[in-house]
Amino acid sequence: MGAVEQLFANASVLFAVLLIAAMAGLYSERAGIVNIAIDGMMIIGALTYALLGKMLSQYGNGMQLIALLGAGLVGGLFALLHGFATITLKSQQIISGVAINLLATGLGLFFVSIPSLAVGNMIKTGFTIIGIDNAKIVNIFVIIAVILAIFTFVFFYFTKAGTRFAACGENPHAIDAAGISVVKIRYTAVIISGVLASVAGAMFTHFLSNQFRGDVQGQGYIALAIMIFGQWRIQYITLGAVLFSFLIALASSLWRFAGWNIADPSNQLLKILPFVFALVTMVAFSKYSKVPKASGIPFDKGAR
Repeated sequence: MGAVEQLFANASVLFAVLLIAAMAGLYSERAGIVNIAIDGMMIIGALTYALLGKMLSQYGNGMQLIALLGAGLVGGLFALLHGFATITLKSQQIISGVAINLLATGLGLFFVSIPSLAVGNMIKTGFTIIGIDNAKIVNIFVIIAVILAIFTFVFFYFTKAGTRFAACGENPHAIDAAGISVVKIRYTAVIISGVLASVAGAMFTHFLSNQFRGDVQGQGYIALAIMIFGQWRIQYITLGAVLFSFLIALASSLWRFAGWNIADPSNQLLKILPFVFALVTMVAFSKYSKVPKASGIPFDKGAR
């Protein structure tokens, strides 16, 4: 595979990862729950996917879809920690997210240090990405991401459930007055967020040569930047995912085009560029951000 084809193949995987991870934040925040734990939930998804891959890959490459589903289910359950802390206990949502990120990072590093599971601090999934074309630029992950994006657009703009989700993030007391459970909607949103983030994390292992290395290289934070860039609107989030995925893939592949030595620390600085761009993006768009009004505010039924 040529360098250009490799660039677009990597970008396509990253597009799916970042789009789905950004949607994880979208569902949660539109319902009023800030979720900076996306990175940690992605780690749990990648870890689960890698462990399931070690067991299921011997039965065929198509079993990755089962492993992907399993990763999503585990991620949804793991997200209940964030839901319980922020919805039931009404704890500070940022602190809860940071704690979950630390917990997930610790679990990831612990499992890759077990000799019976990992070789060289890496767990091989045993899967290879399922592609439509030879270069795998159009692959199963891109298809899943696009389908989810279309569903999300229809959900928030054309369904009653989507309207209730959005209302929970804007005026939860109005929803409560209408006899609709804000707690139920927010728990649902957090679980959906965990499922999506974990699926994105599982997909990210394929960007790392089908391996889990203990983390997801901070892609969850870039997904948050994309969500802010997209102003909590799926159509703009999709555009942001295209931009960021290409930047990250380019930063990871530029040394191939120039013939540089990847071992040279100065060339490793290229990988910092996407994070610098993410930081600049959040600062630049924060002034114009239209955050859901009740996002980050615990719901108190008695305060109405």
